[in-house]
Amino acid sequence: MEYSVTVKGIELPVAVSLKKMKQVRLKVFPSGEIKLSAPDGTPESWIKEYLISKTPWIEEKLDLFVQTKAVEKEEHFVSGASTRILGRQLTVQVHEAKRKQIIREDGVLHIFTTETEQHKIDKQVNNWWQQASKRYYQDIVDQLYPIIEKHGVERPTVCVKKMSTLWGSCSRKNQKVNLNYYLYKASVPCVEYVILHELAHFLYPYHNKDFYDFITIHMPDWQERKKQLDYEFVLGI
Repeated sequence: MEYSVTVKGIELPVAVSLKKMKQVRLKVFPSGEIKLSAPDGTPESWIKEYLISKTPWIEEKLDLFVQTKAVEKEEHFVSGASTRILGRQLTVQVHEAKRKQIIREDGVLHIFTTETEQHKIDKQVNNWWQQASKRYYQDIVDQLYPIIEKHGVERPTVCVKKMSTLWGSCSRKNQKVNLNYYLYKASVPCVEYVILHELAHFLYPYHNKDFYDFITIHMPDWQERKKQLDYEFVLGI
């Protein structure tokens, strides 16, 4: 079903789905897409009134995405643009140089490059990002590894991939943890949560009670971290 809400005089579509659930869930995506999930049997009149009541909230979240476009996948790295690394907003500055180097300093991501073509500058940053994120992820894996080491699990290696739907995954057969390239944008507690989540799968393959009990024992605030992570790319209530 599709409804609409008027924001700043513009009528925006809202995709509504009725499901077996107890609470209403309203989400706003970076693309501007708005989705509402509600319990089966929710009256159409209630949905319309609810959307009207949430119009100020929707407007606020859409404005926030405009202000923090760095949470999305950057098309190009150019001076004056912004990005986010480990939860911190950084301004991009590109400098002509005799050798390639990328430095994070005082809220700025300095890109020193010998290249003049944009796609080559983007490739330089992507290569650096891949290496920097992998080093960071591996450090966190090493810190958290003792939690599963005592259960006889071998130390896993880290693989960084650009994934569209998952923050991470694990291969028990190959002893690997696959982590999303874009997870490097998230705050440190969120990265730690994802990595612990994947490490736990070496002991518990499924998202069952034993899995979540294990996560809760070793990271009691994991639900708050997960909620924050979800809000990095999706804002909802």
